[in-house]
Amino acid sequence: MATRPPAFIPSASHDISRPYFTQKVRLHSLHAQQVFDRGFELCANAIFSLSVVLRVIGTDEQAREVETIVDDRLDKMFEDMRTEVARLEKLADANGIEFAGVTYSNPKELEARITSPRAVRYIGLIREFDGLVGKFDTLWLSGSIPDGNYSSSLYEWKRRLLRIAGGFRGLASRASIAARKNATRVAETDSASPAIAVTPTETESPVSALVA
Repeated sequence: MATRPPAFIPSASHDISRPYFTQKVRLHSLHAQQVFDRGFELCANAIFSLSVVLRVIGTDEQAREVETIVDDRLDKMFEDMRTEVARLEKLADANGIEFAGVTYSNPKELEARITSPRAVRYIGLIREFDGLVGKFDTLWLSGSIPDGNYSSSLYEWKRRLLRIAGGFRGLASRASIAARKNATRVAETDSASPAIAVTPTETESPVSALVA
């Protein structure tokens, strides 16, 4: 009896037709522009791969579990950033500083290809970061933040945003590996006994492997 070929595992690198729209993003600060250049496409491709690959692996429940992890990481970053904005606003009020005065010599209007709802959320994080940088810049120019604290704070926030994108890429890579292993295992079992359906057991759960 002929062996059924392994299932096709789509990924962002395949030349497949997928829906998208283009969103214009105006970023003022160099730091936010760098995060967009280095992190957005990486993050968007990883999230697209996750949304497709996880449903090839097994069940919708498993896919939703990992998507919840992705959403939680994005939510945490939004929360932390807004907490920092509130801290800087309190510092500005204490020093009689207004945030309306800072301008930038080279703002850029960039185009983001949106391939999933979570890609929109990452763009939202970059915009929030751009606003956060503006507050840091105002306080630094006003002499309210020392040079060292200013530089280290911006570096840390930028690192965190890029680490989120890198983390999603790692998650997508592990999902692809798990999906290919699962597809091969199903094909081999079908070849030996077509009547037996293979489903992941609790100990073989792709989710447990992905988030370990």
